[in-house]
Amino acid sequence: MLHLIGLAALLSVQAATAPQPPCAFVPAGELAARIAMVHHRFAEVTEPAFTDKFILADVELDAAYPRRFSEFSGDISGRYIGAMAMLPPADPKAAADLDRIVEKTLSYQRSDGRFGNDKLVFTAAEVGPDQMALLWGNGRLLVGLLEYNSVKPSDKVLDASRRLGDFLLKVFDACAKPEVIERLRGKAANGFICFTQFNEGLELLARATGDAKYRDAAAKMLSLLEAPGDQHTHGYLTTLRGHMMVYESTHDKAQLDAVIARYREIVDMGAVKTNGGVMEYFKKNYNRDEGCSEADWLRLSLQLWRATGTPEYLNRAEHCMYNSLFAGQFATGDFGHHDFDGHGYIPVTGPGRAWWCCTMHGLRALRDVLDNVITLEHTNVITQNDNNVKLNLFLEGRWQGKDMTLRVERVNAPDASTSPVFRVVFDKAPPASNDGAAHYYLFMRQTEWMAEIKTQRHRDGKDVGGGTTKAAPCKPGEELFPGDWTTVGEIGTGNSEWKDGDSIDIQPVNALRLMDRAGKFYFPAEYTTDKPKDAAIFFGPWLMGIDAAFNPMYHGEPMDNTLLLPNEKGLAGKITFGDPNTPLLSGPRIELAYIHSGFSDLGKVMLRPLSEQSTHEQSTVSFWHNVKQAN
Repeated sequence: MLHLIGLAALLSVQAATAPQPPCAFVPAGELAARIAMVHHRFAEVTEPAFTDKFILADVELDAAYPRRFSEFSGDISGRYIGAMAMLPPADPKAAADLDRIVEKTLSYQRSDGRFGNDKLVFTAAEVGPDQMALLWGNGRLLVGLLEYNSVKPSDKVLDASRRLGDFLLKVFDACAKPEVIERLRGKAANGFICFTQFNEGLELLARATGDAKYRDAAAKMLSLLEAPGDQHTHGYLTTLRGHMMVYESTHDKAQLDAVIARYREIVDMGAVKTNGGVMEYFKKNYNRDEGCSEADWLRLSLQLWRATGTPEYLNRAEHCMYNSLFAGQFATGDFGHHDFDGHGYIPVTGPGRAWWCCTMHGLRALRDVLDNVITLEHTNVITQNDNNVKLNLFLEGRWQGKDMTLRVERVNAPDASTSPVFRVVFDKAPPASNDGAAHYYLFMRQTEWMAEIKTQRHRDGKDVGGGTTKAAPCKPGEELFPGDWTTVGEIGTGNSEWKDGDSIDIQPVNALRLMDRAGKFYFPAEYTTDKPKDAAIFFGPWLMGIDAAFNPMYHGEPMDNTLLLPNEKGLAGKITFGDPNTPLLSGPRIELAYIHSGFSDLGKVMLRPLSEQSTHEQSTVSFWHNVKQAN
């Protein structure tokens, strides 16, 4: 177990040697620290240790070496292979280790192409939960092998993947029979979603081989998927992600519309919780989440944003990332399960550090985050070579484009109590361009959690202009999520040449907002009165909570407490930010007085981001509170 001081020291070192993913954005700060935590989990935490024997237990099926969920053949091994291929650790030895694991995995493939129990029969009369478990694991393994192949092409891996895909095509018709679907109703993690989630791997196989038969099968899966009901959210959302991948290849609007309708159904049924994530099942009043489902919701939201450009999807992805996925990472580095009551997170006996799925799936989701922090779009506004460089998520790191390299770093500023300043540095500035050559425009996202946006440009070490733009935060009673992008300026043109080392400071000033139980947002002055009202408190993108690990007395019996929320002037000096050199403790703090229901003296409490749970063992963390105006 990593205690707070040791964890902070570890991450300050590991963030400096962040993993070098095969993508344009290399993370720093909190994102790098969270990735490093998972790699530390795999390399250093030994209960259980991720040895070859442990990882491959679900394909080797050695009766002398039992392991939980080994009947889901390929689940752990496939997730591990995919996540480590897409987000490798900085240690170069890890590449050789992964090659070895892949080689061993292939040795366990059965003659018909499957991995796992070759005695299971796949006829319509016999397909049941056991067959679904094997299909689930094989689906995750197919994805992992193809992700590995995308980074390190291998004829042997591709051939094994094709044989596995062909196995699924052979059993497709039997598994898709209505009587099979009915038989599997209510079987939870062994339900029909174990079959439909194969669309992700089949689409990847179609891309890798150029053979449309795999895509044709993948495209059928969504029509077979039942309504959410009480289904397992991870499998359901994975199926939606797979169908979005089919759309990304075909650009068939009907396929996109089908996913949008399913996504909207999930939102409208109230399945998306206060912290932006979803529970393990779609059942009403279910009180346990799952890191895999949180990762899926984040990834699906990003897919829909990239496909449609609709800001709501990016906002929901960010909301889930900060307040659900990050908050769900344990101090061991694992992602997993947490329980809730009407106030927020509650500790349980035997916390679900889900080394069997969520740890890998959470890491894999962070690769999708990296791919969307900064994006490049071709616009052709002035010439045929115009480009929009868009800062979409305010995360630290370094982005490599064709003609430029940008570094985003968090810096201190005189008024940084309201928001960190993000400095965009041109480590390699784009070349100056004349008409007819490439023009670049730098955009940054503005959204409902911002009160205003401050910018300051620096060229040749001098301030060369800036200003303040009023953002468009939520209106009273408005739901999530409005948003848009605003230009920061033209770069790399003949009239506005940027040089290596020049920079732009961007400060998105955080708004303090209150959410009611219906999911509507308000500003404090519009919501609080002299009588207590139920609210969740947001500062910028962060959902703020009271963590018993830092404020143990607040949750003492009886706990019907009331937070006293001062006006805007009274909040001055009450909001600070943690040290950016300790990435997991670098978020905002809001100090408030409160009335405890058990005594008359006023107490003081510090609100923190839910994500700071990752620095300690599980505790009570409330984020729904009674609030009223301070006198």
